[in-house]
Amino acid sequence: MEGALERAAALEVEKVSLLYKGSGRGIQDISFRVGAGEIFGLMGPNGSGKSTLLRVLSTAMAPDSGSFKVGGHDGLREKRAVRARMGLMVDRPTHYGDLSGWANAYFFARSYGVEKKKAGGILTELFEYFDLSEYKDDRVKTYSYGMGKKLALVEAIAHGPGFLVLDEPSLGLDYTSQLAYQRKIRDLAASGVSILLASNQVDEVEALCDRVAFLHRGRVLSEGTPQELVSSISGVKRIVATLRNPVEYGAVERVSGVDRVVPEGSDLVVHCQDRAGIVEDVVAGFVASGGDITELSVRQPNLEDVYVKLTGEALNNAKP
Repeated sequence: MEGALERAAALEVEKVSLLYKGSGRGIQDISFRVGAGEIFGLMGPNGSGKSTLLRVLSTAMAPDSGSFKVGGHDGLREKRAVRARMGLMVDRPTHYGDLSGWANAYFFARSYGVEKKKAGGILTELFEYFDLSEYKDDRVKTYSYGMGKKLALVEAIAHGPGFLVLDEPSLGLDYTSQLAYQRKIRDLAASGVSILLASNQVDEVEALCDRVAFLHRGRVLSEGTPQELVSSISGVKRIVATLRNPVEYGAVERVSGVDRVVPEGSDLVVHCQDRAGIVEDVVAGFVASGGDITELSVRQPNLEDVYVKLTGEALNNAKP
């Protein structure tokens, strides 16, 4: 967002470190700023330090060293002020299962100091927006995972935070709900709310974020706009193959110019160099592995390719 960093920063993180004793894992010397009204993306695979960093910024954990400020408030010395300004949605939200969705959201809003009458109006609007009105009186333990995620979004924004932290917010949402969520995020940013979006959903980050930081083994590896980061790599292809049945793909990984093969749902994504004949060689590798290709596409590089190029690791590092 043009000019966002020229205004007062909503979040300032200065050399924050937290290492888990005996493991050597955690975060080390992390620094970045999020401007007023900016959507800042945070990407990194399991073990990269994303969850640890979010726990520190939410004041749930104290760092070993470093400092951070939210809206000018010291995150170590003014925790109550920081929490009051912040909205937080975790990856796997928990609720009071025997209470209704409305009761859960109302409890959150009132806990943040929203007046009774105002809370009712805000929640009515948000429940309608996220298509939860029909289920507002149902106990949350009857909610689907996606409904629970939408309820968590309602709880995170009902008190009108100036700074919003979202951890994988779109996972579990259906297509219509994803569109509604993205519209709401853009509207909040346009109104001046600053947003830290931790997500490995590449399309989501590229569509929403003004800037992105890659975390790798507890450190910020690279930072820039999505366009800058994607433009920084050249000479690569992204081949996406859909197979009728899963196969071992070692033959594809051994093709000259292939950097990595990554499972994504029912697809296999091949990150490779842009050389003559490589598509044919990749297809031959799948055939040699016994793969029956039902769909094949060659796509432009994206943030996933940038991360693979920089680290040799995938953003989604779950084992196939």
